[in-house]
Amino acid sequence: MSTVRFILALTAMSVAMSQELPDGEGKELLEERCAGCHSLKPVVSLQQGQDAWKRLVVQMVGYGAQLNAKEIDVVTGYLSSHFKGSATAATPDTPEEKIAKRYIQGICSSCHEAEVILSTRATKQEWLDIVTRMNGMDAGVSQRDVELLVNYLATKYGRK
Repeated sequence: MSTVRFILALTAMSVAMSQELPDGEGKELLEERCAGCHSLKPVVSLQQGQDAWKRLVVQMVGYGAQLNAKEIDVVTGYLSSHFKGSATAATPDTPEEKIAKRYIQGICSSCHEAEVILSTRATKQEWLDIVTRMNGMDAGVSQRDVELLVNYLATKYGRK
């Protein structure tokens, strides 16, 4: 691919991505600092409350996103005002959800980018197959927690 075509492709992607996000303070930061590592589509499809957005943004900083404390607040504000969760999103996690999230944030994310997990849509059986296959590669999910994790993934990331 020639340099000119490459630059044109990048520009087109940038314009297309910009058109997907509503205007507001934080949009540029999101595009510049977050989209460099992963697509924004699975992120903005989350529709969650401010606390959940803050936790996610801080988690991404832990993974290497270049945001200072003020920028974290700006991005969190942007996401929570444009991609709000429902009232059910504000309910605290059950103990099972907390365990499943720990597996995803710890074990799954040690090999997979967040985008892979957030963008995968699978049936309960397909999630079971995926988790079983990953366990065969030494993921280390206990047999007791396989069902818990599969139920969580199927609920949050099941086929619509």
